Amino acid sequence: MKLKFNSLLFITLFALTSCATRDKLTKTPEQKKAELFYSHGTSKLLQKDYREALKYLKQAYEIDPKDTKILNNLGMSYYFLGQTKTAFKYLEESLDIDSKNSDALNNIGSLYFKNKEYDKSLKSYQEVLSNLTYRHQYRTHYNIGLIYLIKGEKDKAKENFLMANTQNQDYCPASYELGKLYLGEYRYNSALKWFKEASKGVCYENPEPIYMQAITHLQLENYAQAKEKFQEVIERFSSTRYSTLAHLKLKKINSEQILEKQAKETVLPNNLKSTNQFDSPSF
Repeated sequence: MKLKFNSLLFITLFALTSCATRDKLTKTPEQKKAELFYSHGTSKLLQKDYREALKYLKQAYEIDPKDTKILNNLGMSYYFLGQTKTAFKYLEESLDIDSKNSDALNNIGSLYFKNKEYDKSLKSYQEVLSNLTYRHQYRTHYNIGLIYLIKGEKDKAKENFLMANTQNQDYCPASYELGKLYLGEYRYNSALKWFKEASKGVCYENPEPIYMQAITHLQLENYAQAKEKFQEVIERFSSTRYSTLAHLKLKKINSEQILEKQAKETVLPNNLKSTNQFDSPSF
């Protein structure tokens, strides 16, 4: 699974089976039919087959229009099909029924973010944080960190990225943002540590953290390590723009090292000549 680190926001979908609100034994045939449509729709949503997802979720909604999990996933189907206004409508319906619905709050916060309504987005995410049993809070902290970055409040951004990492140490997007923050503070060893963390887990197949490790090695004047990481980017991610960037960096490093070697070879005889001159007797 490849992840983009830029403005990465996480959409929350209700699980297929764990969020059922009614006892199966007490469900009517119509409710069971709605659940079946919901399950098919959510499965298609996860497969990114958004039109099929919408078809099934609309059928579920027609049977049970008050089910918050159906409303949430229906809203996100519309969102992924580019119908943001309609997506807001269904997410707001879900919150009208259950104002503490953390999944819907998270999603509507992400939609506000996409609309650049950052204060509204932050308010939604902060409401999610009040739910102490919500299991995706590391994602919430990450999203809040992105907002604070945009607002220029780097300390608050760092605090939330660290919270995301504390709650889920395998959460590589937060590690990547921490690496960039520390790099901007010239704390290169700390930056390198976080970029290494960001290259693990589901982010292993992303070129960005490897490339940024190389950049950080350059700042530390670890040229051999930098060249090794640039070469890794070229070999593993040949079809990405990071491969092109790595080629350019390697070319520059090699050129500078050749020039440095030539300069040393030129300076050394001059030094020797100068020394001989002063050591020689004067007539």
